[in-house]
Amino acid sequence: MKVMRLPVWWLTATLLWVTQFSVLVSGNAINFALIWQLTTITHSAQSLGILAALTLVPGIVVTPIAGMLSDRMRRRWMMLVAEALALVPLLVLWQWRDTLTPNVIYLVVVWRAVLTAIYVAAFQAALPQIVPSQHFQRISSIQQVVTGGASLLTPLLGAMIVMAAWLAPAIWWAIIALLLSMLTVVSVRFAEPTRGRVQMPWQQDWADLQQLYRQRHGLGQLLGAAVVLNMCVLPIFSLLPYLVTEYFHAEAWLLAWCELAGGTGMILAAVILAVWGGFRRTTHTLVVAVTLLLIAMSILAGTPAQMPYLLVMCMALIGWAAAWAHGPLLSLLQANVPATMHGRAMAVLTTAMNVAAPVGIMVAGLLVAWVGPQWWAGSVAVVVALVLGWALRGPLMTLERA
Repeated sequence: MKVMRLPVWWLTATLLWVTQFSVLVSGNAINFALIWQLTTITHSAQSLGILAALTLVPGIVVTPIAGMLSDRMRRRWMMLVAEALALVPLLVLWQWRDTLTPNVIYLVVVWRAVLTAIYVAAFQAALPQIVPSQHFQRISSIQQVVTGGASLLTPLLGAMIVMAAWLAPAIWWAIIALLLSMLTVVSVRFAEPTRGRVQMPWQQDWADLQQLYRQRHGLGQLLGAAVVLNMCVLPIFSLLPYLVTEYFHAEAWLLAWCELAGGTGMILAAVILAVWGGFRRTTHTLVVAVTLLLIAMSILAGTPAQMPYLLVMCMALIGWAAAWAHGPLLSLLQANVPATMHGRAMAVLTTAMNVAAPVGIMVAGLLVAWVGPQWWAGSVAVVVALVLGWALRGPLMTLERA
């Protein structure tokens, strides 16, 4: 009987995902407990707002710098340095765990956010050097399963840390997870792209990327579509509590079902895409995702307040659409950008989407207050339809796997 041997790249990627999952779950569960602790200490919505704003800053400010550095430095060493420095706030937290103050909580959460931005920039730039290009779409989906699964476990584990006063064991778990992740990064092998650009001026980093976007118009359209769709999708999750209480006049059970439906749809879609691999043309998977989002927002625009179960169905569709959009988006970018520019290209995409998120939330809040939830959902459906038509007629459809 012939035993099937897994390729080396698959074993390498799996090791990185397992350790990354452990780091994400342990770190985010501690963040959940710290945010709860800040709430009990200050009893102030303003403090939570300050913390939320501070955690958004690294994604906007640090990511472009980290992306540029990941194209100039060895990505393995960037990942190792980021994880080593991530041990410092955990040790600070251990020292002050019994006398936590808001300033200590701010310091720990923001420090971790900065280092996470650096690690993610290096990891996303390094992963295409591990995985063959024909598997980019599948691998992007598995990455989404890892992050999505961690986000589902985080509230449960964070609540357990709070209720059982398990902060000290949780800190040690996070430290061990980081050490194991560092050991994995040291032990696995992945190719570093050929350098030869290190002596070039810093300004040339972005000039090269701008030239690439000018030469390949499909990449610019891909970036624009991602930003607009992110502005449309993220406000839905922020507005859920308002929709549940003010429009559907329901209790917390509806909010719980909506969040469960969105998370389940996202993970299920990512698993299917990871196993299946997507359509032969990656752009077709992206088109299906945007179409599902259009259907969901159209249904929501026509949903009366007496039919809350339709909101749950829409959230499942939106979660599914998000998974099928995110995987092809990353794989198209990775396949159409040279390896030496992956860090900057991913940084530009991440930064643009991070900036678009709060703008979209503010605009959605004004629209809901002004015209109501149904008209807001209808306007989002119109925008999504316009993006879909723009993409189908534009150079984006010419982007394919390298």
